[in-house]
Amino acid sequence: MANWQATMQKLQDRAALEKRARDDESVNAPETGEDQTPVRHSQNQIQLSIEQFQRNLFDREIDGRFETYPIRPGSEFPTFLTRIPIFLPTKRGRNKQPVDADNALTFTTSWGRGRKHGPPLTVYDEDTLIALARLRKMRLQGQAHHMPIPLSAVQPSQNVNNDIAVHVLSCTLSDIQTICDDSTGGANMQLRLASLKRLGATVIEFDRETKNKIGYRGTQFKFLDIAWDVYEKDAMLLVQFSPLMAAWFEHEYTFVDWAVRRELTDTGKSLHRFLCSQPKRYSIHAIKLMHTIGYQRSYKHFMNDLRTTMKKMETLSWLEYWEITGTGRKQPHKLTFTR
Repeated sequence: MANWQATMQKLQDRAALEKRARDDESVNAPETGEDQTPVRHSQNQIQLSIEQFQRNLFDREIDGRFETYPIRPGSEFPTFLTRIPIFLPTKRGRNKQPVDADNALTFTTSWGRGRKHGPPLTVYDEDTLIALARLRKMRLQGQAHHMPIPLSAVQPSQNVNNDIAVHVLSCTLSDIQTICDDSTGGANMQLRLASLKRLGATVIEFDRETKNKIGYRGTQFKFLDIAWDVYEKDAMLLVQFSPLMAAWFEHEYTFVDWAVRRELTDTGKSLHRFLCSQPKRYSIHAIKLMHTIGYQRSYKHFMNDLRTTMKKMETLSWLEYWEITGTGRKQPHKLTFTR
């Protein structure tokens, strides 16, 4: 992290000197009576920062600190994250889901229980995380303290050599906005940067029973670590996915169809994300599905949203067949689908 900060500071100092020189020239320049087109100095500096980061990676690989491998990401998303209700289909400030004494959001699954520490997350933040996953560029393997953003020596996915692997990327904030179909600049950029900071502040805690069921074991992990440098109209980002996230991206993932997802509402995105991780033919009771995605409104509203979403996914040719059986009284509603 220190190397990264030093590099960014050098680039900022250089840019400041260049700006003062340009300002001096503009003071002495003759007036032409024509409007001058503003130069986007911040974009030049961002490009320099990205190039410098890539050179630093190359230099540190030559020094033997880690090995680098290029990544060609697709639509992979960790399966674990598709099945827990931490990205809620609601607007910020409307979260009614109770938290425990530690202000942590609790959740229970059929294979264990956990808590999410940190700021409330919504589907908007999930979009940000998926966009970052689609922008991944490099896999680094080496000692934890040699990573671009150094990590603790204790990591859940270490091998026999105590090496860890992380996925890293350097990009601009506008790169993420482009994937998320948001306009660049202004308030939208600030909202997306705030979302990135929330993801970086999130810690997931998960416990599962041991095979002999006489106890349980657990771990805590982060999605990612992030460093940012904000300019007038954009920001330069360094993002490093944690070793556990990197392992999930490589071995325990679900394909989430981004083209379908972008056509859906927030509730639709939550339903689609969960259903992506299930078998091609699958059935689930509606009330269980409602709790699985962390739906915040009444059951009546959920059933309306569920039917609307299933019709939309059928129109998009993501589903071949679906039906909801039961009356919701003596016979609970049950969703069955084939894709």
